[in-house]
Amino acid sequence: MSPSYADTVKLVEDNYFHWEFNMRMKLSRKGLLAHIIKPEFDALSDRSTVQWKTNDLKALGVIAGDVSLTYQVYIRGATTAADSWRMLEEQFNRNTFKNRLIVTKKLHNFKMEPGTRFAVHVDQFKEIALQMETIGEPLDETRQLVLLLGSLTDGYRMTSTVLENTPNMTLAYAIQALSGVDASDESSSAQQKAFVAKKSYDKRGFNGKCFYCKKTGHKDTECRNKKADGEHGQVARETSHYAFTATSAMGKTEWLVDSGASSHMTSVRDKFVSMK
Repeated sequence: MSPSYADTVKLVEDNYFHWEFNMRMKLSRKGLLAHIIKPEFDALSDRSTVQWKTNDLKALGVIAGDVSLTYQVYIRGATTAADSWRMLEEQFNRNTFKNRLIVTKKLHNFKMEPGTRFAVHVDQFKEIALQMETIGEPLDETRQLVLLLGSLTDGYRMTSTVLENTPNMTLAYAIQALSGVDASDESSSAQQKAFVAKKSYDKRGFNGKCFYCKKTGHKDTECRNKKADGEHGQVARETSHYAFTATSAMGKTEWLVDSGASSHMTSVRDKFVSMK
């Protein structure tokens, strides 16, 4: 059985907050958590017994074993688990210029690496938020939301856009919504839809109606009938004039039927079926 992440993570320069939580959980599983608690907050333990001192050395060994070799120098002088815990806290959790610089760089460079699971990314995000609080520059919920959404890969773009335009959005809701997104599926689906749409459009071409011949499938600028009948406008005008002349020359007793007229008139009384 492979060891869990909590059993293998090593303390380095920029992961103290993550390491600190995992180490507390590790000591708790081993029944050694009390050995990093200050005496004033642990009135139930008898720290003078041999058993306590034996367990304290075990706790010290567990802590030192999960500190990378580079940083073990900070706890070489520790004789108890509580001493080592305090020394590491002072080194990595102080509001110093160096720590402020490290945390600020992490904040500005915080981006989701391609292929990273969202749960892991959220864990890193919360670590930065906690670090900012520690150095005295806490991020309010709006800034945290901006930081999280702005750090996501293109695979989350569609969901992120929806969340950005949702009124009264909360950080908890955004995390919950993004947790259910498969970035690879969303990205491939979006690309597939775009490809299919483009292919379909290229194959189908223009699907509107020509203003000239009223047929679908082409524009009036591409109409063959219009190109072949360049004199269409003049022919239409002449036809209109002929119709007017014919109407004027017709006998007074004849009908001129107009299918679009709402009523018809004649000067011949005998033509009426009924008259009101």
